[in-house]
Amino acid sequence: MSFIALKSAFDFGGQEQYRKEYMEKPEIFRGTDILITIVDLHDPNSFEQAKEYFIGLLDIYRKNNEKPKIYLFLHKYDTEDYQKELLDTNVKKAKELFLDLFKDYEFSHMLTSIYEQDKLAKVFRDILIASYSELKGHVEKAEKHLEDIKAKIIVADISGNVIVHNVQGVSSGLTLRGDLRDFINACNSVRENIFMSDSAEFKGRNEDGKEIELYIFKYIISVLVMKSGELDRDSQDKFNTLLNDMKLFADLIISAHVE
Repeated sequence: MSFIALKSAFDFGGQEQYRKEYMEKPEIFRGTDILITIVDLHDPNSFEQAKEYFIGLLDIYRKNNEKPKIYLFLHKYDTEDYQKELLDTNVKKAKELFLDLFKDYEFSHMLTSIYEQDKLAKVFRDILIASYSELKGHVEKAEKHLEDIKAKIIVADISGNVIVHNVQGVSSGLTLRGDLRDFINACNSVRENIFMSDSAEFKGRNEDGKEIELYIFKYIISVLVMKSGELDRDSQDKFNTLLNDMKLFADLIISAHVE
């Protein structure tokens, strides 16, 4: 069992020594927008202990006069090393124990698997974006624009976690490969230490006319562009609109976090 409290993003382990330490400091939970509770379906003997643990968390939020959105991950829904019949029995038992526990909260639950990392990463992305309807709208709008731009474009955070893209073979919710993450990180260091601004853009071109561009907005969102030559007018117009939307997207993330 474990949980993640999203203010920025804090992952709290479920081991007893860690629970005792942070449960005695209720102030660290203050300001939580999203609480993701995680139950190990391969360990049904821990369900009762997990329930007691989650009751303690809810008590802390009541004392803080807060009511975060709650997601329950019924995790390790995997049959590679576990019998399907036993797994389904554990799912039923977990639902009986936990679903009623969160009935007074904005709550949903889902089955998750350690063998479906792409799906799990997308779940996290969707949870974060869905928390702010305006952010969700901007991502959906960006997806639409990307369909019509004749260039490879990846919108990610500055750590390389993909938000939306139009590149075949890259999945939303994944992390960019190491060399592209290193490139974004290097440019972000230049932005911070040399440009000393919250946004910046970087461009490079080789002698064959291939170009790469990186736009960083509010030190949190990156737009990576790979193209061969100039864009046609329609693509360029849509690309300019995309950049403006991503700038607004970054502004919304900052304001949502501050609020």
